[in-house]
Amino acid sequence: MIVVCKNHIKDGLQYLQAPHIISIKDNNFKGCCVFCENLAEYKLFYSVPVSRSHRMYVQEMIQKQKI
Repeated sequence: MIVVCKNHIKDGLQYLQAPHIISIKDNNFKGCCVFCENLAEYKLFYSVPVSRSHRMYVQEMIQKQKI
């Protein structure tokens, strides 16, 4: 799962294959967009669990692109 702001939905989709997308309404999921410091408004996720190693890989790829 990754969380994104409304400006980074398309950027987030490139890291996940066929994810579900929902608007974040639950305060437990509030946070910052993984691409910028704006408030995340959408949650992109799979309906089946994703391994921690894959989540870490996605985070590393995002960080590399910021440099």
